[in-house]
Amino acid sequence: MATEYRVKSERSFDEVCDKIREVVPLNGFSILSEIRTSDILRSKGFEYPNLRTFDICNAKYAHEALSLDNRVETLIPCHLIAKSVEGGTEISAQLPAEIFRTLKTDKTEQNAAFLDEVETKLKTIVDSFI
Repeated sequence: MATEYRVKSERSFDEVCDKIREVVPLNGFSILSEIRTSDILRSKGFEYPNLRTFDICNAKYAHEALSLDNRVETLIPCHLIAKSVEGGTEISAQLPAEIFRTLKTDKTEQNAAFLDEVETKLKTIVDSFI
């Protein structure tokens, strides 16, 4: 299984970032922070294509994941990435199910439906750019 889900859009970087701000709440998530990663790198003298990290969270999902195994603290919040690429913008999301499975807990397979639900929501957000 993959640990990320990625699509390419012909929209500009700024259009994608604006749409992320619209689409995320419509899918039950909140944007906790917006990190202008490429701006930070540029301020330190490093060139990098436009890159923005959106930390997004659904409190219900976060609480459920934490109750399964508190080691998922390092996976919360979910990351949604926008990156300028030739011909448009790439949008990607970290998918928690496979990462969660690496924790090797008895509860992982019992909660596959929960993990699939989270991943479906994240893929829906990313797919809104196709």
